[in-house]
Amino acid sequence: MTEIELQTPLRTLTLKRFPIRPADRLRAWDAADELLINHLFEQKDQLNGKSSVLVFDDQFGAITSYLYQAMIVNNEGISGERTSIDVMTDSLVSQHAIVQNIKLNGFDESHINFVENTAIPEKHYDLIVYKLPRNHGYFADVMQRLRCNMSENTTILGGVMVKYLPMTVLTTLGQTVGETTTSLATKKARLIFTRYDQSLTPGNLYPTTYSIEEIDVDLVNHSNVFSRESLDIGTRLLLAVMPETDDDLTIVDLACGNGVIGISAAQLNPNADLVFCDESNMAIESAKANIKRHFPERNAEFYQADCLTGIAPNSVDLVLCNPPFHQQNAVSEHVGWQMFKESLQCLKSGGELWIVGNRHLAYHIKLKKLFGNATLVDSSNKFVVIKSVKR
Repeated sequence: MTEIELQTPLRTLTLKRFPIRPADRLRAWDAADELLINHLFEQKDQLNGKSSVLVFDDQFGAITSYLYQAMIVNNEGISGERTSIDVMTDSLVSQHAIVQNIKLNGFDESHINFVENTAIPEKHYDLIVYKLPRNHGYFADVMQRLRCNMSENTTILGGVMVKYLPMTVLTTLGQTVGETTTSLATKKARLIFTRYDQSLTPGNLYPTTYSIEEIDVDLVNHSNVFSRESLDIGTRLLLAVMPETDDDLTIVDLACGNGVIGISAAQLNPNADLVFCDESNMAIESAKANIKRHFPERNAEFYQADCLTGIAPNSVDLVLCNPPFHQQNAVSEHVGWQMFKESLQCLKSGGELWIVGNRHLAYHIKLKKLFGNATLVDSSNKFVVIKSVKR
């Protein structure tokens, strides 16, 4: 049985990982969440009706749910905008998880305000709480921009499992925000304490741009985009064998990242309509910028979505995909499997799914089970490109 009850100093919270999978044995929180919650309880005087709070990169809502409950206790009820909690996350799946867990505990999700992670919020924060993201470049980017929302009176508090905390992160925080220290390790987790230093004037590298010689384009990349510094070798293999035609097609770049696969498809299929899907907000914003840069007149749609949610059944001619094989820090094939199943639903009869993936993931077995066919288009020592056709 998956553990779904987290005992906090205030009450027991029910928390589930989303999307819910029957065989999933992972909890919706870890020891770093517990450490953060216990510290926040000890410092409960910081939370009152006038506190302005931002939660950054809460994966499934443990921190947000606790803070909501704490504000209820401290304020004898929660009402009005002044006691809402701002939440910043790049992941649409995390947004859904936070909302569902807030509702699961009987709280009002209207007091949870999701803020744009490529912009700077227009307010001052008394408390900024975060779980250290897997992508440290993304973390540095966000913290640098959040300086505009900090002051010497802002409490800046992070939590992380020790195995995910390199010293470089502490150095970066010291150079970007201010003096940084950590707690002793408890259950293999640490707290990160940072004091805002007004005298610092850090620069921000993001968004970045790099060139891809194979298709002769420059691509814009926000900080949490897959392969944001250079083209990954799996996508490079797919670009070399991309299908092309002058027919009127609808082509989906699924898990689009910066949109490089869709950009290449646009070059090779001049009459195609393009659809870009990714659950990452920064990926969608990067893809938008790149289409505007290279194909401003093309018909393109963009969906921040869980896989192909929002795409009509039997409406697509071609799906191109370099599927992820992890969710947050957990390695998992369920995202790829969901993408393959939803691609089958969205494709027209005769439509094709082209994917590139690591050899060891054996995607051809899954695709043959779903589609009844799986053709090897190209391969390297590490990667394969496979095509499946909807019959």
